[in-house]
Amino acid sequence: MTPRLKSVIDELYRPGQRRKIFALSRAEAENIPRLPTIAIISITAPERPPANLDGFEHLMRLSFADVDHLSTNLSARGREKVSKAFTLDQAEQVLSFVDALPTSVLSIVVHCEGGYSRSCAVAYVLHELHGYAAELERLQNANPSVVKMLRYAAAAHPKR
Repeated sequence: MTPRLKSVIDELYRPGQRRKIFALSRAEAENIPRLPTIAIISITAPERPPANLDGFEHLMRLSFADVDHLSTNLSARGREKVSKAFTLDQAEQVLSFVDALPTSVLSIVVHCEGGYSRSCAVAYVLHELHGYAAELERLQNANPSVVKMLRYAAAAHPKR
């Protein structure tokens, strides 16, 4: 177990006054204990199988490419991924999933393949919208398009 994973697991077991959100890699998320106080948002690349997360009561699965698809300066590789990018429908699904979580859920773990871009974007916006305690320094590489789509979806439905 990595020191980072141990630190997150320690936090998941530590009660707090605020709900918490963590952005992790797929490998880290697959090793999180199956606690009823945790919800998981699982993000996988379109070409990858679902993560091994059986046993979580509150689990949302998404699949989209890690591309800043709203950028005006996409590389050739980025342009190839645009058709599999994060969508407004997926943004609305994330917000609805979180809004429907019971108060007994004290932490959300968001994972993507590496834990640096897509998961960080979702964690950052949920921190913004709902005040989840987050490790902001770890969220600096958040995918800008995912952030924009989630903010747009939240603004379109402010009564969420």
